[in-house]
Amino acid sequence: MVRAYTFFVVITTLSLNCNAVEPHSVGLENMAKTLRGDVRLIAMGDSYSVPYFSRVPLAGLRVWPIPNITAIQCGASTTSHLFRCTSECSPVANIQSSDGLGYTVEREGDETFFTLPNRGLREIYTSDTFDDLGTNQLFAFKWNSSGNAFLSNGVHGPFTKSGDNLSFRLLYRCPTSLSQQIGTVNILDNSEVVGTMQLRDQARPYWHLGENPNGKPREARPMQINAASVDYSAINNLEGLLKMHLEQTEPLAGTNQYFEPAGCVYYHTNSKGERLNGFYYSYMADDSWSYSGFGCDTAGSNTHDKKFSLEQFTYWLDVTTLDRNQTTVFMWYFAPEQLSFESSHEYITNMITQTDEAAALIGLSSVQHLIVISHLFDMPGGEEQARQYFLHQQNAAYEIASTRENVSAASIFEATDKILFSDSSAAPWLLEHGLDLFVFGSNELDLVTFSNGDLLDAANVHPKNEESAAFFTAILGNIIREAGCPADIKVDGIIDVLDLLLIIDGWGTMGASDINNDGTTDVIDILLLIGEWGECWPVQAPFNSPAFQST
Repeated sequence: MVRAYTFFVVITTLSLNCNAVEPHSVGLENMAKTLRGDVRLIAMGDSYSVPYFSRVPLAGLRVWPIPNITAIQCGASTTSHLFRCTSECSPVANIQSSDGLGYTVEREGDETFFTLPNRGLREIYTSDTFDDLGTNQLFAFKWNSSGNAFLSNGVHGPFTKSGDNLSFRLLYRCPTSLSQQIGTVNILDNSEVVGTMQLRDQARPYWHLGENPNGKPREARPMQINAASVDYSAINNLEGLLKMHLEQTEPLAGTNQYFEPAGCVYYHTNSKGERLNGFYYSYMADDSWSYSGFGCDTAGSNTHDKKFSLEQFTYWLDVTTLDRNQTTVFMWYFAPEQLSFESSHEYITNMITQTDEAAALIGLSSVQHLIVISHLFDMPGGEEQARQYFLHQQNAAYEIASTRENVSAASIFEATDKILFSDSSAAPWLLEHGLDLFVFGSNELDLVTFSNGDLLDAANVHPKNEESAAFFTAILGNIIREAGCPADIKVDGIIDVLDLLLIIDGWGTMGASDINNDGTTDVIDILLLIGEWGECWPVQAPFNSPAFQST
């Protein structure tokens, strides 16, 4: 199999020369088309990538013009704007950075750690103290009603509605000893039993081990993420509010076994149970993670270690992949760190390399990487010191993008003219750029009045709310549009006769009509326009205004 690996790096930048004009992107030309096709986007990172609509990656589901959102993967978190994993028994451990014992698993035995940032791994241990609270229920994966509401008024509408065909894939970590894995759980679509899963010997086979996932089930792999060998029907969706229950098949108290749900995948299918083409949203992130953990190939060795191994990641990536032929975009989105240029370059390279190795082991046919570093935020040492760190990381990303065919880079910070959106001093920029009319989906917002320039939280680190995240996400989307739709001269998302007329009007000159930027508008630009004819990246206000059009 011939594999094409494309790495897409988005880095926020700040030039120390205030008069310098830095590009918004490098090598980003194909991303608009990719994101509007059959693609899996995996948000990789720290608290900037956890599944909240007040974070940029997830806000993309509301803001970006993605035609079809057909699949969503989630961890087993109790808090999320997508799916939540609620417990119906006690006691239950929460395996994530914010938990007191962090990434400690198998908590009744010797110290064991599972530090893959699969936010919200859960664990029950069925000792004599285990209590099923009077029912057989263990856990339930629920579509968060507020998440559905957010999507409903976004560009795409709700993820699901009553009557849709969906499938549910259960993910779980098997403990160190297979004998300590509970044997079976019933899978219920709301209240209807749709299957009984044998957790020890009916696990999904792995591509990276040379197995056929559609073939004979295998034993669960100890210490790794596994998936059910069967994807279960999930169509009893309560008017679009999906809910899958996991329940015990016999009393578990006193059996001294573990069950560690690690998340799930919901995906739309046709009548034959085959996945529908479209946008598959996924994430591998947890609070307070770091660049170094994503490329070190080292398993964690203490409660809050920020490392994971290539092996751990490969197992997770394998069982969360629906189709190896679907393009995969890894969207790396961290808060920039206090790093030198050399360290930034090393960490970015290591992240790309480790993920590339996992993709190759599984046999993914097309991989791209999107590394996003956000808006400017407060760092120790003040704004000027923060700008230096941002510059280090942007320069490292731009250099990698310029030397590797499959790497691209872009800058949210540059596209917002190096603004710190923390108080009223940022309001004039918003007004100048038409943000008194910010539109996406059915949302129409005067962002200037709404925020008065303050788009960050109390610590000036994260987006303040869903509206702030939508703004930063829209800026990133506009960078993607600028790079991917240069023939959309009349910025309306469609390349048509209106753009052709602007080329004719600009004949022989430079400017927006000079699509290939060779210094003159000529027949080559007409040919490029014809080659891109049709819909590109639909545009909503204010990004169709002169303030945001390319020069």
